[in-house]
Amino acid sequence: MGNKNFILDNLDLSIVLIIYSILAIISLNFYHFNLGADGISYISIALKYVNGDWVNAINGVWSPLYSWLMTPIMLIGYNTAYATYITRIVSLIIGFFTIIGISHLSSIFELDRTIKRALLVTSIPMVLFFAIIYDTPDLLVVCLLTYYFSIIFKPDYSDKWTNGALCGFIGAMAFLSKSYIFPFFLVHFILFNLIYYFKGGKLKKANIKKSLFFGLMVFMLISGIWIGTISEKYDKLTIGTANEYNHEVIGPDYPDHPVYFMGLIKPPYPNATSTWDDPYLVKMKDWSPIESLHNFDYQLNIIAENLYRTLIMIEYYSLLSLIIIITSLYLILKSDTPEFVKKNLSYLLISIGIYTGGYCLIMVQERFLWPIIILVMTCGFYLAKKLYDNKSISIRIRNIFIIILMFSFIFNPAYELINYPHTDNGIYDLSKTLQNDYGVHGNIASNGNWGNTLQIAYYLNSQYYGLPKNINDSIELENELLANNINYYFVWGDPINVHLLNYNEITNGRISGLRIYVIN
Repeated sequence: MGNKNFILDNLDLSIVLIIYSILAIISLNFYHFNLGADGISYISIALKYVNGDWVNAINGVWSPLYSWLMTPIMLIGYNTAYATYITRIVSLIIGFFTIIGISHLSSIFELDRTIKRALLVTSIPMVLFFAIIYDTPDLLVVCLLTYYFSIIFKPDYSDKWTNGALCGFIGAMAFLSKSYIFPFFLVHFILFNLIYYFKGGKLKKANIKKSLFFGLMVFMLISGIWIGTISEKYDKLTIGTANEYNHEVIGPDYPDHPVYFMGLIKPPYPNATSTWDDPYLVKMKDWSPIESLHNFDYQLNIIAENLYRTLIMIEYYSLLSLIIIITSLYLILKSDTPEFVKKNLSYLLISIGIYTGGYCLIMVQERFLWPIIILVMTCGFYLAKKLYDNKSISIRIRNIFIIILMFSFIFNPAYELINYPHTDNGIYDLSKTLQNDYGVHGNIASNGNWGNTLQIAYYLNSQYYGLPKNINDSIELENELLANNINYYFVWGDPINVHLLNYNEITNGRISGLRIYVIN
């Protein structure tokens, strides 16, 4: 019977993976050329590794693992036209292993075959959405944390110290994907080992001590190599500069990212596309919430706003998300709920709380919360199982609930995927026109549309200096352009207030919504 169930479980997973793979291959035919700013940075770093530019490839903002995974493809051959193919292929492969990780995680919670199959089917559009919409390592973090959770949540975790060592290795890989994982892993891993320690017997306590020791040792050894590398580059001890940069950006002294208000910024090194290759190098003033009462109130407002945004974003992926969390809390507090159910629900909610808590202190974006979405989704299907097992609902109600649960998590990702191919804005085609018809190449600035102009600069193998401080005063504008050796000034929209003595307009209105001024 055991072998039969094993075959059946893997049959379901195999079918889901085949469906995912077919859809992944089909997705390669759509939306090829629109790169995000972060994606450009990760691709640029990967290219630096390929070209042996190790000094500039080492980066404190953009963690290395995602770029490392791109390098084997780039070694075969690279052209900027295929940049999004590279990020897409890497992310889709990561998505394949993410679904396997979700299967492992569902097995830890002993979901029966029907519910597990429903969970895996639900994960297909979710993971495809994660892989296709963004060219960032956030899906890689989801993948690695899914495997980490499937180990740390195991009922027999404390039986073998190797479980802790494996957690440490996976945690280190996740840290190499995103620096935020460093504090998260330390807090989460230590806390769960303490929970197991105080609940375990004498033999298990000895194993847990070993698990904690070897887990932290493996994690710190691997992480320490990268920490030492970037600390040497930035001449200070740091686990990564992304969190420092984000903390500075949200401070009371700055309205937004510096690229939007600091004026033209020279890219940090000769082969950088823009300052976004290493935004931390733009000097900003740091701040502390304990410096003054004003700063403390400001920090409290940030936390409150981020908590609200977190709830909205979690609800975006399923309208049942808050109901799932509240129901889980209710069952944890309910006296007659079986202890193992309380334990499993507590593990999920503690993990959700720790992961979101750190982001709420600084900055929350939708993609940051993807690991939480997987946990909430798993929690929802686990509730369906336990409510039925405890005779709280009939099998008919359970099946209806599963269908509603599936629909709630599938709807938004599926909707986005269906509409996604129609949002291509032709930036790549425009860049080829500018290259072939106007010979645009060199230092570029623009009056707005920072993201699109950055893409164009990347496709033109040019450097983008960003937005001038004052685009309404032609004299001040021209002085800033000349001081930064700008060859081309892009004017998006109405050029009526642009009067530049040393620049000539070259498009003559042939490109809708864009005028380009070239230095004389």
